[in-house]
Amino acid sequence: MLNHDMQIVEGQDVCQANQIKEFYHLEEALAEKPDIAIIANPNSKHMECAIAAARAGCDLFIEKPLSSQMDGVEMLQSIVQEKKLIAYVGYQNRLHPCVRKMKEVVASGVLGSILSVYCEVGELLTCMHPYDEDYQKMSEAQASMGGGVILCQIHELDYLFWIFGIPVEVYAIGGKNSDMVINVEDNATSIFQYHDGKKYFPVVLHQDFLQSPPTRQCKIVGDKGRIEVDLLSCTYRLYDQKGKMESHTFQTFQRNDMFLEEMKLFLENVKYRTREFVNIDQALGSLRMALAIKESIRARKSIIISVGGESKSECT
Repeated sequence: MLNHDMQIVEGQDVCQANQIKEFYHLEEALAEKPDIAIIANPNSKHMECAIAAARAGCDLFIEKPLSSQMDGVEMLQSIVQEKKLIAYVGYQNRLHPCVRKMKEVVASGVLGSILSVYCEVGELLTCMHPYDEDYQKMSEAQASMGGGVILCQIHELDYLFWIFGIPVEVYAIGGKNSDMVINVEDNATSIFQYHDGKKYFPVVLHQDFLQSPPTRQCKIVGDKGRIEVDLLSCTYRLYDQKGKMESHTFQTFQRNDMFLEEMKLFLENVKYRTREFVNIDQALGSLRMALAIKESIRARKSIIISVGGESKSECT
């Protein structure tokens, strides 16, 4: 089993240590009539299990991404609506203080009119899960499990959607550049075209499974200033038009804080039947963007995502 520091503890069974009842077939688990189902299997299996659990009347916590394809999403939405279920999708990076700061600054108008955005996320796949003995067996490394950097490092797509809404179109290049024995893309660089109602502006996103040490940064440039964030050092820098800088590091923040807060939010949604922080409609934004990136790389052309960027994120 793993301890709280994600280190392997030899000779201990996770189910025994935590008094977990273990099932080997989904039907057997659902026969116990659980109130909640946490969907944390490989991306390609999310819809199959989520639909079965929803039909059994379970409220859902679905690990990101919502799915690796659109098949089944409409059916799940219909069941959730019919049974009045809670369906929360685990995009915990919306709870990162740097991401919250970016959203707050953009919404405040301090940056003025947005001119450009650059995001980067990179982490070496072979070092990503130190408790896995063979990276080739990880779901991130296998196409059949919905792996690949585009879907598995989808958090940046989610917060871009949260802050700016859905883009108009994307052109992307990428594929497998490394010597790793995987059958998925290990890098993708995407240029999104956004429209703010008056003008177009570019958003560039680079994702890879190649960098060590990891990197996770974003820069938003406006005609009145810019904000730069580093999600790993938990630091932001805010510049005005004259170059005056405000800088802050969230020193008390721990990565696990996001997971604890999102689970608290989910359980409150279940208890009080309130609107999910990230619901299925919200999660569809980043999924549409991710699938458009994949299609652009495959087809080697620009892919239209929306007409005029009309679909906006409503969750605050």
